[in-house]
Amino acid sequence: MENRDDLFYVRRVKAGDIQSFTMIVSKYGKMVYTVVHKIVENREDAEDITQEIFIKVFKSLERFREESEFSTWLYRIAYNTAISELRKRKLFYIAAEDSLLIDNSSFTDEKDGQETEIKLQYLEEAMKKLPPDELFLLTLHYMDGQSIESISKISSLSVSNVKVKLHRIRRKLAVEIDRLSSKL
Repeated sequence: MENRDDLFYVRRVKAGDIQSFTMIVSKYGKMVYTVVHKIVENREDAEDITQEIFIKVFKSLERFREESEFSTWLYRIAYNTAISELRKRKLFYIAAEDSLLIDNSSFTDEKDGQETEIKLQYLEEAMKKLPPDELFLLTLHYMDGQSIESISKISSLSVSNVKVKLHRIRRKLAVEIDRLSSKL
């Protein structure tokens, strides 16, 4: 499904063809779950919240004005819902089991595979210390490949603020990785 296909299915759902909503869920379900899981860390909670998000999206579809991309609108709902649930449940642990947020090319010159594994473990530990909003920005940018402009729309931050936050988050991760590696 491309962006114009999103609108095709959105319009069909608005016209009463609720079966078309399954196409939207099948396209975005995994990514919404991944984003939510990164924020709440618990698989069962992430599944519940993801389901809640798609129920909200379905019920709110009539209010989607097609002025922005559907994915931006959907991720905004996902982000707001996950953060709200996190606050309600007071879950402050962040999942960092995927090492996909790192540019593995920086480790290709390493002679020892163990050093790479250790650095990835440090990255995981460092990511666990990030607050949900920072981990969310990293997930959108590095895992989902969202542009800075899209992240700006999703997070209601200015483009320059997104750039600054991503830069600060990367620096924070680097400092924490250095701290962890100096403990050896």
